[in-house]
Amino acid sequence: MAAAVIAVGAVVAGAAASSAVGAVVGAGLVGAAAAAVAGAAVTVGISYLGQAIVGGPSPPGGRHAPADAMRAGRTRMVIQPITDHRIVYGQVRVGGPLVFFHVRVPAGGSTRDLLHLVVVHAAHECHEIGEIYLNDDALGALDGNGYATGAAWVRDSTSLVRAIKHPGTADQAADGVLVANSGGRWTSAHRLRGRAYSHLELRYHEEVFASGVPNISAVVKGRKVYDPRSTTTAWSDNAALAILDYLVSDFGLGADLATEIDHDSFIAAANVCDEQVAKISGTEARYTCNGTVDLGGRPIDILESLLSSCAGRLVFTAGRWRLHPGVYSPPILSVTESFARAPVLFKPRRGARDLVNTVRGAFTSPDHAWQPSEYPPVAVAGYVTADGGEAPLTLDLPFTTSHTMAQRIARIALEQNRREAQIAIPANLAGLRVAAGDTVTVSLERFGLVERPFTVAAWRLSEDGGVDLSLTEESADVYAHSAGLLKDMT
Repeated sequence: MAAAVIAVGAVVAGAAASSAVGAVVGAGLVGAAAAAVAGAAVTVGISYLGQAIVGGPSPPGGRHAPADAMRAGRTRMVIQPITDHRIVYGQVRVGGPLVFFHVRVPAGGSTRDLLHLVVVHAAHECHEIGEIYLNDDALGALDGNGYATGAAWVRDSTSLVRAIKHPGTADQAADGVLVANSGGRWTSAHRLRGRAYSHLELRYHEEVFASGVPNISAVVKGRKVYDPRSTTTAWSDNAALAILDYLVSDFGLGADLATEIDHDSFIAAANVCDEQVAKISGTEARYTCNGTVDLGGRPIDILESLLSSCAGRLVFTAGRWRLHPGVYSPPILSVTESFARAPVLFKPRRGARDLVNTVRGAFTSPDHAWQPSEYPPVAVAGYVTADGGEAPLTLDLPFTTSHTMAQRIARIALEQNRREAQIAIPANLAGLRVAAGDTVTVSLERFGLVERPFTVAAWRLSEDGGVDLSLTEESADVYAHSAGLLKDMT
């Protein structure tokens, strides 16, 4: 049985590997090696765009990647008995399920005066719960007891809103205000350990709350992640560290940190993500990851969305996960005719229907109350002219909170698509020297290729003792960046 390579949205492998691929996907990518037939060599590759880059049939309504729940109400407070757990990476505004609702009637009185609401923002401990929003209005400054001090929330010297925040620590105590005011419905046993939540106490006022109970959300600095560079665990919005956390967590793929992670790869990737690059004014980290993971989603879809934050490719090879973020990697070797054990197939161009010349989509904008906003579209005039009109790709970036970062990622996607050459090389055992995600140079005189860079898109062990390689064109120009290419938000 041949090995398999998986790309998001499509299987990039031969028919002989299809059964192994199906087993891997069905298992949610967990235990990929075990899913293949005994004796098979397996390389799994997951891209942030998959078929949206390499071409292939378009979904109904046009090409779109990656689809995500960012437009489905991440900031909404929901009222339902069962919800999927949510993981928060980096910093983002989130709502969450309403798990407690209580109206207090003062002792000896008959008028209900205080409404207590408990909203869970994340199914884990968070670094910090920051600004609270009622609908789309920021609550603003709080005093030492959690009472809002802004004029919008104070009437007759009385604050109408109190916010008490709980980050979800392992030793978290029950909310004392709820215990005292819930008539025994919230007790000292209601600790919500390992759950980050906000308790909102609202005093009725017909003017301030004229539209009824407001939607509650908060800007949360989320999960603390392990950093192999320092071997410490702390909050970070580094994209590589968020992807590593999902790989090794029990709610993710459950990979063994010691034996199933290529630490050198993730250390290098984390350093790449921390590099400073030019914005229109100043600099920013090359790649950050700020968003939420809904654990009701398929692991392969979750990984695709996480990889969108760094224009990355994730590879499982030789029993270990490796991450290739969106930067140019120097070639590790040169592939020549001496590698071939059978005729080489060369495709210099893609079909016109698979070409993209404009990329647009949404990112999460902190300047617009952390709501999805359109980043300036990225297009190359020369490509548009050559194609005879616009050929768009919609690329939503649910883990990106900078429009300049979004433009950089969109441009990488565009330029990757325009590198059209593809090669299928039935290699001899020299093919064992590379893996999916590696960069090589190709020199094949009969095709006019001289030291041209390519990426190994698929790696497959052949039954006749060789290695079948699928290569896609690569270039350092794909990742070239200049602040002059960026547009400001209008």
